[in-house]
Amino acid sequence: MMNVKVIKITSLFLCFLFLYTTGVDATYRGEKLYMQNCMVCHADDGSGAMPGVLDLEENRAWSSIDDIKLLTRLKQGIQKPDASISMPAKGGNPALTDKDLKEIIIYMRQSFLK
Repeated sequence: MMNVKVIKITSLFLCFLFLYTTGVDATYRGEKLYMQNCMVCHADDGSGAMPGVLDLEENRAWSSIDDIKLLTRLKQGIQKPDASISMPAKGGNPALTDKDLKEIIIYMRQSFLK
């Protein structure tokens, strides 16, 4: 009886550890990808590095978009007719995968919505 309890607790702990480290890894990779692909326009703190670029901390409209729609927007790029600048598809890096973009979204949500 005691062995079953130990096995259950150990299994639960390992599941928690896996989920926690997976999230940490995704955030770390997301930060690295953001810095390599998004920082040029959005700055390292999300404030917008050039005129006309969305300040990700101040303008939080993007944060109310669910991850699937936000992923689609990042994949397709964002062109607004009245804007002076547009975001190219995948931030101008066609090599970014859906997984890469999802990790960038995780990083953005954790870093710019404090």
